[in-house]
Amino acid sequence: MIAAAKLAAALLLTLGAAQAAPDPRRPTPTLDNVAPKLPALTRPAVLIVSKTNGYRHDSIAQAVPAIERLVKVRGWRSFATENAAVFNPRQLAQFDVVVFANASGDIYTPDQRAAFRAWLANGGGFVGLHSAGDGSHPSWFVRMRGNGNFTGHPGGADQFQAGDLVVTDRTHPATAHLPERWRWTDEYYSWDAPPTADARVLAKLDEASLRLEPKLQMGGDHALIWWRCEGRARIFYSALGHRAEAWADPAHLTMLDGAIGWAARQEGTGCD
Repeated sequence: MIAAAKLAAALLLTLGAAQAAPDPRRPTPTLDNVAPKLPALTRPAVLIVSKTNGYRHDSIAQAVPAIERLVKVRGWRSFATENAAVFNPRQLAQFDVVVFANASGDIYTPDQRAAFRAWLANGGGFVGLHSAGDGSHPSWFVRMRGNGNFTGHPGGADQFQAGDLVVTDRTHPATAHLPERWRWTDEYYSWDAPPTADARVLAKLDEASLRLEPKLQMGGDHALIWWRCEGRARIFYSALGHRAEAWADPAHLTMLDGAIGWAARQEGTGCD
């Protein structure tokens, strides 16, 4: 009986330890106070941020180096970090574009938030990818992104589905290479409102091409890729990029390259 009791206690301890083990996809939120050391940068330069105070996507491991390669091919410089203390006036001034590579959550101190918003107001470029559109971000960021509040995505066996994206604007540098209907597999996000009236939708989801429960249906306004102006700032958002495979897909990478070039004011028009 004593041995059985000891075994039961050991099992309970083991189960308790397993339950208490941290979930790498849901890290404990942190704020950063010591800025990273930047390398010598020439312009144009791209800041790649993948800090996660919300859900952490495994594909960050593929996303960051893929974006670094795109920037390097352009002959530009990049710096990748998960330290939000980089959002300070002196360091932000060295960058033309900030890319959120599946960054999530409210990652800023008040001073960092103010520095980022001031940099945008001065005409910076922003590219938000996938979880930059989820529900973990503060309200000012949602307004800057330019659409409604996140309502979810399919789950279970329907989480990742092939669907048709209808490319509504093929004149933008990000979408000029895409077909009018682009078959794509992803975790498709939904929101309670489409992009704002000042946004230019580049691609939207054909909801009839996959399975969406009623609460996730947005009808003909289910935009997934768009751009807008936040004052002089060029703001670009794409809901694509949950899976690791996305970061090796040529069409997707070409779309991101065009988005970065546009946000850096090297290509395209808008927000002058």
